[in-house]
Amino acid sequence: MLDGATQPRLDKVTDVVTGILAKHAVKGPLSTAAELSKLGMTSIDMVELMLAVEAEFDLMIPPGEITTENFRSIASIDGLIGKLGGQRF
Repeated sequence: MLDGATQPRLDKVTDVVTGILAKHAVKGPLSTAAELSKLGMTSIDMVELMLAVEAEFDLMIPPGEITTENFRSIASIDGLIGKLGGQRF
């Protein structure tokens, strides 16, 4: 398991990412470390992902946290959520 991650939160992040990647016919299990841009996620998809994460986890991502590094993979998104939301997820 990822450091600081909770499995239910990680599962939710994976579901959100999988839903967006389905538009690009990306199917099957995703590695939490897979680079989303290499799986076909576009900049528009990234904006959709950011909004979906905010909605799913009921949080606001500060502009300074909207970085390529924070949205590179499922693991990095999970880390961001953990940092912003602590243990409530």
